[in-house]
Amino acid sequence: MDSAERTSPATIRFSVLGPLRAWRADDELDLGPPQQRLVLAVLLLHAGQPVAVRELIDTLWGEDAPQSAMNVVHRHVGQLRRVLEPDLAPRASGNWLVRDGSGYRLKVEADAADLLRFRALGGRAREAVARGEPAEAVRLFLEALCQWHGPCASGLRSHSPSNPVFKAVDQECVATAVAAADAALSCGQAADLLPVVRTLIAHDPLNEELHARLMLLLDASGHQSEALGVHRAITERLAEELGVDPGAALRAAHDRVLRPPAEANAPVVRPAQLPRDLSTFSGRDEDLTRMLASLDAADRPMTVGLIDGMPGAGKTTVAVRFAYEVANRYPDGQLFVNLRGFDPGGAVMEPAEALRGFLYALGTPGGRVPNDLDAQTGLYRSLLKDKRVLVVLDNARDVEHVLPLIPGSPHCLVIVTSRNRLTGLVAAEGAHPFTLDPMPVAEARAMVALRLGEGRSAREPTSVDRIVEMCGRLPLALAVVAARAATYPDVPLSAIARELHDARGSLDAFSFDDASDLRAVFSWSYRTLTPSAARVFRMLAPHWGQDISLAASASMLGVPLREARTGLAELTRTRLLTEHKPGRFQFHDLVRAYALELGEELDSADDRRAATHRLVDHYLQSAHTIHLLLRPHQPPLPLDPPLDGVTPETARDYDAALTWFGVEQHVVESVVAHAGREYASQVWQLALTLQQYFQRKGLHHDWAATMEAALKAAVEVGDRVGQARTQRSLAGAHYYLWDNHRALEHLKRAEELLDELGWVSEKAYVRRNIADVLAHTGPSGPPDYRAAMVYYEKALQEYQDIGHVQGVAMSIEGLGECRMRLGEPDAAIGYLTRSVALFESLSDLNGAANSYMTLGEARLALGEAERAVGMLRTALELHLRARDRLGEVSDRVLLGEALEALGDGDGARRVWEEALVIMVEHQLTWAGPVAVTQGEVRERIARQGG
Repeated sequence: MDSAERTSPATIRFSVLGPLRAWRADDELDLGPPQQRLVLAVLLLHAGQPVAVRELIDTLWGEDAPQSAMNVVHRHVGQLRRVLEPDLAPRASGNWLVRDGSGYRLKVEADAADLLRFRALGGRAREAVARGEPAEAVRLFLEALCQWHGPCASGLRSHSPSNPVFKAVDQECVATAVAAADAALSCGQAADLLPVVRTLIAHDPLNEELHARLMLLLDASGHQSEALGVHRAITERLAEELGVDPGAALRAAHDRVLRPPAEANAPVVRPAQLPRDLSTFSGRDEDLTRMLASLDAADRPMTVGLIDGMPGAGKTTVAVRFAYEVANRYPDGQLFVNLRGFDPGGAVMEPAEALRGFLYALGTPGGRVPNDLDAQTGLYRSLLKDKRVLVVLDNARDVEHVLPLIPGSPHCLVIVTSRNRLTGLVAAEGAHPFTLDPMPVAEARAMVALRLGEGRSAREPTSVDRIVEMCGRLPLALAVVAARAATYPDVPLSAIARELHDARGSLDAFSFDDASDLRAVFSWSYRTLTPSAARVFRMLAPHWGQDISLAASASMLGVPLREARTGLAELTRTRLLTEHKPGRFQFHDLVRAYALELGEELDSADDRRAATHRLVDHYLQSAHTIHLLLRPHQPPLPLDPPLDGVTPETARDYDAALTWFGVEQHVVESVVAHAGREYASQVWQLALTLQQYFQRKGLHHDWAATMEAALKAAVEVGDRVGQARTQRSLAGAHYYLWDNHRALEHLKRAEELLDELGWVSEKAYVRRNIADVLAHTGPSGPPDYRAAMVYYEKALQEYQDIGHVQGVAMSIEGLGECRMRLGEPDAAIGYLTRSVALFESLSDLNGAANSYMTLGEARLALGEAERAVGMLRTALELHLRARDRLGEVSDRVLLGEALEALGDGDGARRVWEEALVIMVEHQLTWAGPVAVTQGEVRERIARQGG
């Protein structure tokens, strides 16, 4: 048998996009010292083409080559030949590294080298762009860029005095990423490119083209604030390190983020919400073929597909794989939602919440989203009329759960997954049903081999068969066992199969024969845990949210952060928990169900109740402290001290507070919705902490839904204080939803409750709120400033009677505002001068700033522009100190008008541009006393030549 037969070229793979590496089958090769590796790297970069010995010498030594350089190169080549083909006879040329003229050539196929795969995929992607298929191009570009693991030949370049060929490959990767970003921006798939571009920037921190594309990708993904932050950071870095200003690409990207195209000319929103396709997916060939045949059927092509099957059968994985296979048929985008129909904690996503997410993804502004479910469904179906969109509705509970989410267009495709057989969906919508049974034995065996490596599986085929049998050919069970086995590569598969057999139990609800009990699989991993990690596993299961933070975990367990971190790390290693984002952990539904069972069996009811109480208290204490950063002068709630074992979270500043609520919003909403009667007083207090976040982010529907849940809890236990406070907050939500009628209804009910309670100071707040609503334009008609003044006067009297100075100041300020709107600036000045003095005596920065702002507006109305500028600058200084972004923007809008009146056009343009940046960064749709929009601010800038 000769060497060609002993060592096939197809058995060696090379990687040079990152560290230089090579493998024969699953075994990595030792490629020798740095100079020898450099020789191989250069040959790889010219794969299939001859490389002159002179070029190899230049790479190794440059102009300082020794006299023995040529002999050294020949020796390195000889050593490499023996590494690649250990059975090669002396002086034989071999299969891989051959002499070619005055140099050498590395013979390697396209699929055996990452650089060649990268170039082939990039070429196909550019062809797709030329054909007008940007979505297909993005897929190919991403596949190409997945080959990149760092700078070309990283770790070797410091050993070469001359390496232009390596730098050229790096630039080739950057150019491919730029082209990929442009394709993604053209088809609404910006979010898919963000991780790749961020990674490349980390290795090329001064590349302006990459930073420009990152800004545009962030902007297209709805992260305008972060995009502007990227511009600030690269501008500072260029100035500090190179002493230059941003180039044309960065300037154009900044202008695009700050001044997006007019809505009429904006590109059509093409959502791309599919989760990432599983890289270790295998099998299900027959199921996917049947689904594809149904889609292509001549008589009744599929428009709704229903995938059902037992838990752990891989319904979501198959749905996502099929969606990717047919996504190019639906060029208008893909929508995806996990409806959480079988969430063990009961946190099911209602159709209205899912529809709101879809409408936002389709480009509907928050203010245009209707309040009721039928109207939301109507708008959703109108937006998808005549469109080709792929919709995946994962984990549905029942037919009613999905019917509102099915488009009316026959050109769309809907894929539904559920544990239940939704026969009603087949009857109502003509859905094509597909049931996922346990995998065929051959596919299950292949799945294990893919995850463990062909070599390890081939060495113990009988043990692989036993594992497949014990897991009942169920994908989830196979994945858990394979992950455990991969974590301990030195443990024989026979030992794993034997332990799995010994741990057999019964997970009754999910068993279909004696060998497929999921509890056996889960208990096998559970029994390996330390006692502290096992307690973490059981105690966290009742958590209501989709995921949980490290801090909340520690409080729920009643332990220090370090101890909780240790337990969570152990659980993620055993795959019983997933750290799907840094510091945030989640259960799979089945694993969580198993943990709940264990908790009920092993932990006392008192221990479980105490953990839940600590969890609720953690969110209440944390949210209350953090929300005060959003409105520093709001009186704190009279909370009890934290329970023993609870360590509340804090935030550094206003921005950190917004970030915390952004991450925890859905968790806190779930606690409010599901904590129930036992924690009713904490529930309504917790709900109130979200109000400032909802208001600043424009999440008025979420605000209303959360307060409805809190009100229900307060009503159920007869907590009239809670009812009064939540009625008042609900009024605020409807005020911002432009539903003045319902806002006044809630305020009237709050007023009745306060009369019953004799709560005079809070009643004054309600009267002032009524005045605010009456002074507000809504669908029911124009504002009624005269009626508003009556309520401000009543509130003023009540505040004076109880000596509430801040309330007095706010009521006087409201009266001044009304006088200003009624065209009486002289009268307004009298009120506002009094309110300024009172606010300043209280050191209330925000109150004083608001009064100074309206004073400035009044002076401007009287033609006293110079005095107006002074007052508005004072207002701006105070709003900056108070970190009130909306107030700051309003000051700048009015200040620009005052400067314009003084003839200072440049100054006016500057403050308007500053206002616009803040509006974009903080997603403020309007500002100023007369609700000036972003578009109107742009018009003002344009008026001054901006």
